[in-house]
Amino acid sequence: MRMHGRIIESAPTRVEMNIRNIFITALSTLVLIGTSLSVSAKDIPAQLPAIDRKPGDSAKPVKVYILSGQSNMVGMGTLSGARNSYTGIYFSSDPEIPAGPLDIWQVGRFKIAPLAVFKPDGSPAPEPVAQGFLEVPERGIYQVHCGSGETSFVSMAVAGKPAYSRAAGSKPVRQEITLEPGRRYSFAITGFTGEAPRFWLQKLDLLGNGDLEAVVKHEGMFPWLLDGESNWTTRQDVWLQEARLTPGGTGSPLIPTWNTKTFGPEIGFGHVLGTFHDETVLLIKTAQGNRSLAYDFRPPSSGRNDPASEYESAEYKLTIQGVRETLAKIDRIVPGYQGQGFELAGFVWWQGHKDSFAEKDIADYETNLVNLINDLRKDLNAPKMPVVVAGVGFGGHNMDPKFRRIMDAQMAVGDPAKHPEFAGTVASVDTRDFWREVDESPKSEDYHYNRNAETYLRVGDALGRAMVGLLGGKAEPLPQPPRPKAAPPAPALEPTEAEKAAARAKLAPVILDGIAPAFLANPQNQPALTAAAKGEHPQRPDQFLRDSVDSLVNIYNAAGIHDYDWKVFGSDLRDAEWDFFSFDPPEAQPKEKANRYRKVTCPAGMENWFAPDFDAPKAGWRTGLPPFGQLDGKPEPLGECGRTGGCGCGEKPRTLWDKEVIMIRGSFDIPPLKEGHRYRLVLGGSNHVMSGEGYAIHVNGKLIAESKVGVPNRAGGQPRGGHVYADLRGEFKGGKVTLAATGFLQFSKKGAEIPPGGHLTVWIEEQKLPPLGR
Repeated sequence: MRMHGRIIESAPTRVEMNIRNIFITALSTLVLIGTSLSVSAKDIPAQLPAIDRKPGDSAKPVKVYILSGQSNMVGMGTLSGARNSYTGIYFSSDPEIPAGPLDIWQVGRFKIAPLAVFKPDGSPAPEPVAQGFLEVPERGIYQVHCGSGETSFVSMAVAGKPAYSRAAGSKPVRQEITLEPGRRYSFAITGFTGEAPRFWLQKLDLLGNGDLEAVVKHEGMFPWLLDGESNWTTRQDVWLQEARLTPGGTGSPLIPTWNTKTFGPEIGFGHVLGTFHDETVLLIKTAQGNRSLAYDFRPPSSGRNDPASEYESAEYKLTIQGVRETLAKIDRIVPGYQGQGFELAGFVWWQGHKDSFAEKDIADYETNLVNLINDLRKDLNAPKMPVVVAGVGFGGHNMDPKFRRIMDAQMAVGDPAKHPEFAGTVASVDTRDFWREVDESPKSEDYHYNRNAETYLRVGDALGRAMVGLLGGKAEPLPQPPRPKAAPPAPALEPTEAEKAAARAKLAPVILDGIAPAFLANPQNQPALTAAAKGEHPQRPDQFLRDSVDSLVNIYNAAGIHDYDWKVFGSDLRDAEWDFFSFDPPEAQPKEKANRYRKVTCPAGMENWFAPDFDAPKAGWRTGLPPFGQLDGKPEPLGECGRTGGCGCGEKPRTLWDKEVIMIRGSFDIPPLKEGHRYRLVLGGSNHVMSGEGYAIHVNGKLIAESKVGVPNRAGGQPRGGHVYADLRGEFKGGKVTLAATGFLQFSKKGAEIPPGGHLTVWIEEQKLPPLGR
């Protein structure tokens, strides 16, 4: 068989030059013993054979492959520990149930989809039926829910076995059932009157999807990666050297766990080439994340756009360096090396995401890739070195147009009609069929192919089989299940209010009988729910008011139920007059310094400003209507929020907050608190990320809530203030209650001074407690 790389018998001592010097080091100092070699190679079947654990033939030159690119070539496939992307999965017999993810804030993401239901004669059953067949789309352990409310007092059997029953006045009794996709199971519903009730299935085993454990050990793909005891196999004939990310490089025999937690296409590629060659195979990885071809890997033939930069073209130079340094010490990297020499047998490229951010980089991609191939062949003294390019596959067949242009450029270099100079020595691999959606994957991270292990294995396997073809071998493609090739979805029209109401009605049984009970039964939620119901203080005080009860209320909201929403209690204090006083404290603080809430000296006679018996008019306080605020000295709103949502920063201040510190207070007639309800004092005007400063709220002279900081990053959008816990309810027996609050103007953001701003309003809200399963 004719091989297109160079055979190198010996290597110089380890190169110890910097990047610039090593780039001009000539490989002509190496002794070349040939340009072709007859080798013993095997045809590659679709399913690779089990590994024999034997080392490669040490009498023949080592086959060296270079794997380069950005982070996906580094390796972002997840080994284990993937969690299901959904908090719950439900399949309904109602074909009109809204399909797609249902996101409930602070609760989770739920997969709700129609279940395939058939009549006894096997035809589809769009209407409710009492008996027929069902077919699940996913294997798993399920529970059946049948009917809702008054229609739930029925019995249902699946595959001839009881699955659900509920007697009047009793709770449902459900049996766990294991169902497989691709198989129809009989069902029968009894005990109803009138129309048969709808039913739905809840998947109980929410296993993680798309990591290597799931793909290989649970789904049975790529069986050659496991030995007879279900341990990961280690190839003794394929060795891997990482030559870019760690000083001096790190090496390992080919095993999925070589990089601890993640892996790349080297696993699939290495197994194919290890099967193909009798010789030892060495894979040299020279990849680095977040790198572009147009800049970081820029080949010399593309010229320099920024000649003064040490970073432009640095990855190209580091690739050459990594290869040379590795080959210079091959006797220390490949066990059993007997000085038999080595051959630069091929180059593999998988990259493209970083170039998508600039129009010129996209337009120049094909030219730069052609130059990369030619320059590498020249600088590595391997003029016919086989090259395989993986096209980007982001989004699969629903790819963003900018990535499609890059993919077209990558596919073009392997097309003999477009680049006849590369015919027989360059191949391109279309990876779009290997894309897996978030549902099937460990993580929502499209630029890393959702970290799906199957994707990385299939890309590597396909690259390996393409390389075998360039080397003159035969490789059957690895089969895979058919994948959808849908067109990009059309822009969705905003549903009407009637359509939204109809959707909520369809979802309500699943939400109220499935999602809500599961949330209440979750041991992680129970302590917080119990504490909230009893009015107990949380273990960790927090300036933000939302808690587990609010999460439960979000579930009811998703079903169209708003009985448990927070509502203004008593008179709306946002429209009441308050006494206020604003001052600049003697404890000055630099304007660029954040977290301005601090202990300050109040003006004389105001030390007890929050007490019920404090005489505000006598102390020189003024009266005003909220919001109290300013922006750069003017009574202007800070944002766009209205009164709903617990903020209100978009309301124009009705009273100017003119100095750094403001104190407000008032005595108001507050109705007595009700049983079965809970209460909170809301401090509005500063709910957004990096907005506002600390605050304090007092009730009848007692400090009930305090925060020493504003809203930190990633914590915006939540109401601030304090709850009225059980030990404070006695202050609200009906009649006058003295409320007081203080705040500080904000002068800085991200360490830089900004125009001063502040916005402060206080009011009381009430919430009816939802059923907590007690």
